[in-house]
Amino acid sequence: MSDDLYFEGDPANDSARRHLERVLKEPERHPRWPWVVGTVAAAAWYFWPRGRSEKANTSHAPKIRADRG
Repeated sequence: MSDDLYFEGDPANDSARRHLERVLKEPERHPRWPWVVGTVAAAAWYFWPRGRSEKANTSHAPKIRADRG
């Protein structure tokens, strides 16, 4: 029996059935969100220590007063 054989009926039901057949026949797609999460985590891992070291350097730096001559 052929998978492409369609019987006449309600267009709304036929449309939904054809859509489900197309979805089930297409190859499996891999989700993209793990790549996004991995990229954000790598960026956070890269920039976190640099931001903390810059903050530490500015908080312990001696303050220079402009009114001294």
